[in-house]
Amino acid sequence: MAAYLIRRLALVLVVVWGTATLAFFLLFLSGDPVNLLLPLDATPEVREQFRKANGFDRPVWQQYLSYMGRAVQGDLGISLRNQTPALGLVLERMPASMVLAGAALLFAVVFGVLAGVIAAVRKGTTLEFVVLFFALLGQSLPVFWLALMLILVFGLELRWLPISGYGVGPLPGLPALANLVLPAIAVGTFSMAAITRLTRGGVLRELRSDHVRTARAKGLGERVVIYKHALRNAAIPVVTVIGLQLGNLLSGAVITETIFAWPGVGRLVLTAVTQQDFPVVQAAVIVFAVLLAVINLVVDLLYGVLDPRVRYA
Repeated sequence: MAAYLIRRLALVLVVVWGTATLAFFLLFLSGDPVNLLLPLDATPEVREQFRKANGFDRPVWQQYLSYMGRAVQGDLGISLRNQTPALGLVLERMPASMVLAGAALLFAVVFGVLAGVIAAVRKGTTLEFVVLFFALLGQSLPVFWLALMLILVFGLELRWLPISGYGVGPLPGLPALANLVLPAIAVGTFSMAAITRLTRGGVLRELRSDHVRTARAKGLGERVVIYKHALRNAAIPVVTVIGLQLGNLLSGAVITETIFAWPGVGRLVLTAVTQQDFPVVQAAVIVFAVLLAVINLVVDLLYGVLDPRVRYA
């Protein structure tokens, strides 16, 4: 177990290094990075001053070594627009994104697993058809369209929920629950549909297996058979998808955060892209890479908890 954990942590470092390297060299894809970072009407004097101030007059390999050296120390550059550390800006917005991703994941897992189990147990009925129809619909709807429809129906027509903003929650730093509902549904619907279909397939497979027939032959209740024997064994692929979806929820909420004026990293990145604030984009990419690598590591470790037959070599 210890050797496996060390190897996975080493792989996490390799992934983070590769992402940081890719983020650095993306700046040079357009040629001279000064042309990318400065307005088109910048004077030659301003361009030369900017080039020297940011070290762009040095060879690329020297810039790369300097960049990686500063990155190891947690220095990912200075925001060109705010003149503050880019990493600080990203970390400042991260709690809002984590809250939104967590709420969306909770919505997706609770309703996705429940709907998947219902569809499997009620196979061949109208209820299964309805569940699969909405699961297909959930995976087909564009996130931005769903977000706009939620605002139109529940915010503007029915006036049940606020349509934008973070609000003031019961605890410092937390959003108001009413402000969280619509963004969480918009972000989590795709993941909920994927979890529903995967859970249904896994539970159906397990319900036909020998150990479930044995459990029923012993006289165990149907709920115990479904939730303890069938659902638990079907959970490994579901957990894998949940881990992947959490990464997607964190990194894919750019449009949703913008539509709902949610003060998260996604909205910050979109603003940084439009303002050509490349250090902020680089910092966000590296932070998301670290998060995704850690999430995948945690998911792998959960396999052993869910299935004792799993061994870490």
